[in-house]
Amino acid sequence: MLDNRQVESSAHVNVAGMVEDGIRLARQGSRAEAEILFRRVIQVAPENDDGWLWMAWLADTREESLRYLREGLYFSPDSPSLREGVAWVEAHKPAASTSSKATDAVATAGEAAQATQGRGRPARRRRDAAAVLHDAQLKTRASDAVKASGTAAKQIMQKVATSRPIKVRGSRPGFSDRIKSLAVTLISLVAIAAVVAIALLVARQATDRTPAVSAMVLPTPVLDATPTPGVENLTAPLWTKVEIAFSQEDWTAAVVALDKIRSMDPQNVEARARLSAALYQRSLDSIAANELELAKRDLDRAIILDANSPNLQSTRRDIELYRAALEAYLEQDWPKAVSLLNDVYERTPDFRDTRSMLGQAHCYLAEQQLNNDSLDEALAQATLCEEILEGDEEASALVKRVMETIRPARRIEVTLSDFRVRIYEDNEVIKSFPICYGRPSHPTKTGRFEIQSKVENAYASTWDMDMPYWLGIYWAGGTENGFHALPILSSGSTLWAGALGTRCSFGCIVLNTPDAIWMYNWATLGTVVFINP
Repeated sequence: MLDNRQVESSAHVNVAGMVEDGIRLARQGSRAEAEILFRRVIQVAPENDDGWLWMAWLADTREESLRYLREGLYFSPDSPSLREGVAWVEAHKPAASTSSKATDAVATAGEAAQATQGRGRPARRRRDAAAVLHDAQLKTRASDAVKASGTAAKQIMQKVATSRPIKVRGSRPGFSDRIKSLAVTLISLVAIAAVVAIALLVARQATDRTPAVSAMVLPTPVLDATPTPGVENLTAPLWTKVEIAFSQEDWTAAVVALDKIRSMDPQNVEARARLSAALYQRSLDSIAANELELAKRDLDRAIILDANSPNLQSTRRDIELYRAALEAYLEQDWPKAVSLLNDVYERTPDFRDTRSMLGQAHCYLAEQQLNNDSLDEALAQATLCEEILEGDEEASALVKRVMETIRPARRIEVTLSDFRVRIYEDNEVIKSFPICYGRPSHPTKTGRFEIQSKVENAYASTWDMDMPYWLGIYWAGGTENGFHALPILSSGSTLWAGALGTRCSFGCIVLNTPDAIWMYNWATLGTVVFINP
């Protein structure tokens, strides 16, 4: 039977409301919730630029942002905002490193600050990153200065020690010698104090974060013993999510994970094939939920990934035929609905409610043909309805009604081959009479007819004779043929009294007079007559 749920489209979804809610969540920092809403937006309304722009904004990498923007251009190739977004992302790709690891650190810090600021976080983090690096440089310089001051002090102390007079046993230094020694000691202490003051001044400059006038000297870079993770290591957790999603038939989760894998590894053949399969399975779920527009969009993406898959092309074709058939069904265009649904049924019998819709369309078409007196066609359509809707009581009752209309229980049947007419009541023969019928030059027609005229004594001007108890059944050119008793000429003589059982008439079916009287009284206008060979 027809599923009365309407096909979902963007017209039935509050896309604008979802966009507003997604923007609000993104600005609040709820990225996961915002991403769910914007992903729904691009599924329901892929022509909506805001959905693609915000998905690109929420992406983890520039490559992923670029992929979203380019995919949006597939649905809206003339969108200026999407084109500007692609140009901006391509123009702001990070430049390759040309110096030491310290230069890389500065570039990485700036990159992280710019990405963070793009997601609505405080711009001061970029300044903080630069400040941390500057502090490290100043502290290194202060340490070097302290070390230098210590070395200088040691050298001065050694000079002082070597400049003292050698003490000779048994002798006492004079007054002048003691004065000289004291002078040398004072000079040494002054030199040491000067070196220490210079070191403290440099250290204080580092503490106060006062920029140095001289060029900044970075400390010697220390190699990181931990290797940078490769693409396989980065995507390994996502592949685990893919396997879990496939095992649980959670096709949306599989699509999300595979999209991220392809953003990291666009050339991965397995990710491409698995994403196409996940989109196909999700389209089948959408079809079952009567979300045909969403199903079609997933199939469009899947076909781009795997254009040679016969299942994808066939299912997409089924959706198109089904939607056209549904429209014809709702408009009660039964011939068109039967034709389109039959195409889907022959390819995919269990596609949604195709079977029940096709059976019902055949039944409605049978009713239409029955009302138009196209009884043979009505019987053919009713029979197909009963076959498709196997066991359906209404379909079986329709077939019985059409058959009774064609061959009712109360009827007249003529069999030309044995020259007899039989009268039926409740499908049982209650009377049987001998007849004669049209000679070869004036044959009697075969087929299904109805009593269309009833005259107690009809006159045939062509033959100048009376035809008592006339029951007309069909027209033959300008004259009518039917049942009647033995004809009487204008002279009063009776014709063909001994010709019953032969071909004697000019096309009519002639009965013995008593038999003709009985059948005339029994028959009514509209009584069905079968003339069989």
